[in-house]
Amino acid sequence: MSNHANISTDVLIDDLAVESGQYQYRNTIANSYAKQTGFTLVELLVGLILTVFISAIAITYMVSSSQAFRVQTNDSLSHENARYALEVLSQNVRLAGLNPQNDITQELDVVYLGTGCEAGNEGSNSGSAAGQCTVDDLSNSSDRFAVDYIADSDIEGCNGAEITASIANQVRVANIFWTADLDNDGVRSLYCQTINVTTGSDEGTDARPLIDGVDAMQVQYGVATDVNVDPNNYIERYQSFSNLGAGDNTNVKAIRIALLINSGLSGVGDTQLEDPVNRQYQLLDASVDINDDRVFRQVYSTTIAVPNTF
Repeated sequence: MSNHANISTDVLIDDLAVESGQYQYRNTIANSYAKQTGFTLVELLVGLILTVFISAIAITYMVSSSQAFRVQTNDSLSHENARYALEVLSQNVRLAGLNPQNDITQELDVVYLGTGCEAGNEGSNSGSAAGQCTVDDLSNSSDRFAVDYIADSDIEGCNGAEITASIANQVRVANIFWTADLDNDGVRSLYCQTINVTTGSDEGTDARPLIDGVDAMQVQYGVATDVNVDPNNYIERYQSFSNLGAGDNTNVKAIRIALLINSGLSGVGDTQLEDPVNRQYQLLDASVDINDDRVFRQVYSTTIAVPNTF
């Protein structure tokens, strides 16, 4: 009996231990559930505000960076357009009056005074009308000027036309420059047309746009004192073409050119930081008004000596 009693007591103790372990396990699970509470409303609001604040900072930074990049890109393009346009004009001005063989009977003009250009700043076919090629017309946003020279070998006109010439068959050529939007794409360009003065015809049908983004051009001519008055023949004044007096053209020793330049990209106005207001740009001694757009522009100018007149 005693042995049976001992066995029953051991079993009872084991059962109690098992039940106690199950109780502790259930109690641990209950405590774990009790500790898994959610976020409070205040915590959610604070988290939301921080998220919105950080997102706003990130968006503002990205927008500012994007705007700055666009402005820098357009500024760089404007500089590039200006350098190219002024280089082309400078090269042609240095050709003015060039007469390699010095045996042609016609007298060259420093500034081409002949006709054969369309009587309007927007003309695309310079040889189709008997208009004067060099004119002051900043009211249409562009003066027009022409330089002429003698070619004694085959050359390519500024509009791509091939001109056949030789020492025995010299050709007098005039290159005419102005700004316009002949293709109606909303971007003004620097145009050039070549005229064969010897044959009296234009070379090629249409003028060629050399560089986009040239809104306006003004030209002035540096006139030297008559050599009979001053042997040093120094430049004493710069003036517009319409103010050149009789005989002044032969005393033009330099040409000053101012260009109003933009990036040359169409439809980019709304991406600029400029405010959409009316603006006035000063070129040389005249101004150009641009009405209500957001395009970034700058004025560039240069003065080119005419070496064939010294």
